[in-house]
Amino acid sequence: MESPLFQKLKKLWDSNSPFVSFRMPSATEATVYFQKNERLHLTEDLNCNGFLMAPFDTKSQIPFIPNEFSERFEWSITSRSAQIQPELNLDSKNKDSFKDLVKKAKLSIAFGKIKKVVLSQTQELPSRRCVVSIFEDLLNRYPLAMVYLWHHPSVGTWFGASPEQFINSKLNFTQTMALAGTQVFDESTTPFWSAKEIEEQELVAIQVEKDLKTLFTTDQIQKSLTTNHLAGNLVHLCTYFQFPKLNNNILKVANTLHPTPAVGGVPKRTAQEFIFANEPHDRSFYTGFLGPTNATDTQLFVNLRCARWTKKTTTLYIGAGITQGSDPEKEWVELERKAKTLAKVL
Repeated sequence: MESPLFQKLKKLWDSNSPFVSFRMPSATEATVYFQKNERLHLTEDLNCNGFLMAPFDTKSQIPFIPNEFSERFEWSITSRSAQIQPELNLDSKNKDSFKDLVKKAKLSIAFGKIKKVVLSQTQELPSRRCVVSIFEDLLNRYPLAMVYLWHHPSVGTWFGASPEQFINSKLNFTQTMALAGTQVFDESTTPFWSAKEIEEQELVAIQVEKDLKTLFTTDQIQKSLTTNHLAGNLVHLCTYFQFPKLNNNILKVANTLHPTPAVGGVPKRTAQEFIFANEPHDRSFYTGFLGPTNATDTQLFVNLRCARWTKKTTTLYIGAGITQGSDPEKEWVELERKAKTLAKVL
């Protein structure tokens, strides 16, 4: 039986109306913002009332869907999340070129140009299912992630399940996180983190703290201990940072932190230049940030574990953090592992 949420989204999809549906981590309801026309809304300062989608490239425009028309739907996890999906064989034709790129990045690290850089890869798979059904499966499979489905005729169709909070701004404080390291979660064992993974996490946390100190004094920044952060079938290392709220200037915080070292690298600008010069594809909204925002509450997430959907193909976007201790073969294996996070629902 089709859920009320499915029926609403299918109706919007059939009419080609702009809409976004999303569910916050651990929440019990999904929200839908939708438009009654095809106007493309853009924000320059992030001070909008709606759901925004910011691309990786900070020079690009930021679209959003206003919250003028919205509905909420209760959502409880169904047994479908336990169904076994057939494994999909991922295309490895780009494996050699990716490994060569990892070696090139390590050479730059050896010369002291960068300390860490995140390299991404795309995987194209045939679109076999209705994208609304894919979204419902994501809701079931990843209750601890921010799950979303975005559609706008002028922008395209994207979906994802992000484990990483970018900015969480409440009335009196703002929070962000430093996330790095990836392992498959096994509830029977405690994760063992290698020296490479610990180093990668430390580089991310150091850079985030350094960025925040350009806006706040040391005593205004509260830093947590590094802990394990569960996201679907994967677990990461995570450090939280809390700091005062910058009233009506969320863009200043976002521009200071984006791109985070978890999706760009260290030093930030040099790593970003390496990415633009060497990655063979446009990241578009992958590793940008997205989420609902209004005058009192902003909840933005880094756009990870995401895909762009068309009627013919679904393009998965995945990445791996490269440091001096990286092994090209192991980094490719990590990409495959991350790709299967979303491939399971396709």
